[in-house]
Amino acid sequence: MSGARIELLLVRHGNTFGPGDRVSWVGRGEDLPLVESGRAQASALGATLKAAGWSPTAAVSGALARQTEHLSIATGGIPAPRVDERLDEVDYGAWGGLTTAEIEERFGAESVAAWNERSEIPTDAGWPEDRRDLEARASAFAADVASGALGERVLACSSNGLLRWFLGLMDGALERAIAEGGFKVRTGHYGVLLFEPGRDSWRLAAWNLPPSEALSAALQ
Repeated sequence: MSGARIELLLVRHGNTFGPGDRVSWVGRGEDLPLVESGRAQASALGATLKAAGWSPTAAVSGALARQTEHLSIATGGIPAPRVDERLDEVDYGAWGGLTTAEIEERFGAESVAAWNERSEIPTDAGWPEDRRDLEARASAFAADVASGALGERVLACSSNGLLRWFLGLMDGALERAIAEGGFKVRTGHYGVLLFEPGRDSWRLAAWNLPPSEALSAALQ
């Protein structure tokens, strides 16, 4: 592991729906671009990083257009963004492209509530990954960051379905967030994880901060 503190900023890409749009479930199989408000969220994050004097040593996103676009806007292309498919959104299987009402009609409201409220993956909707798969993706990426291979300041852009599993890196953090209803990351928002020298685990410094929220307090 690196001998210096490592700061990992995990951002959810910005909005992919505008006013009046049909809002559907957008997973790994639905590759939508950002809309105007989403690009504004990415710009706001970039301004926040600049105000804090926080320049990433690496900028990494999943392979989806909304993720790569958000990252590129936030960083201005410096450093050159790289793609890591471990940060792709969850594949929602048969739910992908459907509205919440359509999913509830076809698969039941409890199935939707189980995912939305407790992160329980449905068994009848063709999701290709289970919880262990998603935890493994988050854990493997975080291990690479903790090794210092990407430098000391890493900005990573992913999506809400995957980001929650990073809370599982800290003992009890995901369970507490589920109990408190606070595991989700809203569009354009971000969280901060710290890996301190001499420790063997991550520390959660902040979660679900708005893109314009000052970064300095979370880095204390």
